[in-house]
Amino acid sequence: MTEEKQDLYRNLQIHLDQFPIGFPATKSGVELRILKYLFNDEEALVGTKLDWTYATLEQIYERLNKNKMSIAELEKTLDSMVKKGTLNFKTEKETKFYANIPFVVGIFEYQVNKLTKNFIEDFSEYLTSVFGVELLGTKISQFRTIPIEESITPENHVANYDELKIVIENAVEPIGVANCVCRQSKDLIGDPCKQTDMRETCLYFGTVGQLFLSQGWARPINKKEALEILRKAEDNGLVMQAGNTEQPEFMCACCSCCCEILTKINLVPRPSRIISGNFYAKVNPDLCTGCGTCIERCPINAFKITDSISKVILKRCIGCGVCVPTCPEEAIQLKKKDTEAIPPKTKEDLYAMIMNKKKELRKKKK
Repeated sequence: MTEEKQDLYRNLQIHLDQFPIGFPATKSGVELRILKYLFNDEEALVGTKLDWTYATLEQIYERLNKNKMSIAELEKTLDSMVKKGTLNFKTEKETKFYANIPFVVGIFEYQVNKLTKNFIEDFSEYLTSVFGVELLGTKISQFRTIPIEESITPENHVANYDELKIVIENAVEPIGVANCVCRQSKDLIGDPCKQTDMRETCLYFGTVGQLFLSQGWARPINKKEALEILRKAEDNGLVMQAGNTEQPEFMCACCSCCCEILTKINLVPRPSRIISGNFYAKVNPDLCTGCGTCIERCPINAFKITDSISKVILKRCIGCGVCVPTCPEEAIQLKKKDTEAIPPKTKEDLYAMIMNKKKELRKKKK
């Protein structure tokens, strides 16, 4: 890579690193390899003229050195970037709007059906280095756990944003279902999912759903079909993870062997502080026989056997409820936490919270 091109991609990296979920530099330079894979030279330049709020073609053109390209060429470049999964996109009254997106949740998920082994290797290296800290460091999650339906008992008071059926009923249409990009990654490197044969387990709603459908990354489904897919996923022992907003843009059915989020939070001592959720599992010691089914079932290693009785490691439990329906003695229930975590209303509110937390953490470091 020439020095001029190196500067072009470094400028893009610096630009993307200013957003709520940043794109930090590394000593190895893997972040530049990823950008070079995702963006050509023109796209790298254009990428620095957007931000994470939507802008029209004309607004973006005003930010650009107009000697670089015509407005028609700019539109062609932007549309190519949308197709490659490096931008957010929507249309309103025939007007096109474009915006930058985070690497996760965003560009990585938008690579569904377009993955290569080289990209997966670079992504894995980046995620396990500085980007993992960037993604999880504020402890304000982009995800929240929705308890599986069978784990909720009548005495639980369940808010609308915590009940699977109501989340889907309130979802903004259109709805698209896409392949899980994490399982697709594992399939590509010859390490297929050990939990399920399901691949179409990621749902996208509203503007993001429309984007996935328009680009052919997902197929359209209705709300009844969405619930059927998620209930089958529950039967397969998958964890329901929705966007951490009152009306989420996505919902995933995750496993602990493929999901890039669950596998990484499994490595930390307190997953319950990283993934937002309002429930925890509790074992009735009078009913438990210590059979260990919950240990096999739990995706987050939140159970241990002590004196032949299963116990919950509360700092690990994310309240997914996967353990509840398969306990042969019906000894496990979900309990609501004393303090309820109310999700932000919108993605913009969530991003604002993350940005404020990052500023607070930077002040503490100083």
